[in-house]
Amino acid sequence: MKTSSAKAKGRNLQKYVSNKITNEFDLEEGDVISRPMGSQGTDCHMSPKARKAFPFSIECKNTKSFPSLAALAQSEANHILDTLPGVVWKPPGKGMDESLIYFNFKEFAEFWAEKFGITSIKSDNVDTNDLLVRRQEY
Repeated sequence: MKTSSAKAKGRNLQKYVSNKITNEFDLEEGDVISRPMGSQGTDCHMSPKARKAFPFSIECKNTKSFPSLAALAQSEANHILDTLPGVVWKPPGKGMDESLIYFNFKEFAEFWAEKFGITSIKSDNVDTNDLLVRRQEY
């Protein structure tokens, strides 16, 4: 594959992710911007309003094989304060809407607990019946 074609694939995923975040979190145009290829920082630049709604620093990878841990390291190096670094990967042969995201599990669990004030599953802040219902929906 030509370098220009590979960059176009990556750029398309970045645009998809930026648009998806904007639409799903009812943000305004310009709150999430797909950055030009090769620029420093996260692939999806987000306004403070967007970071509040979606507190993740995203690196996008549209590659044949699952991205190495170097992609997560890249996201960690570029992440914005008070966001969790993660990698969005579009598997080959799948549509953009079937892309996957991965995080460092320990950091994700700590981030989630801090964001929602959860110290344990038996916390007063969590309705365990609600969690069971949500789990059964999947």
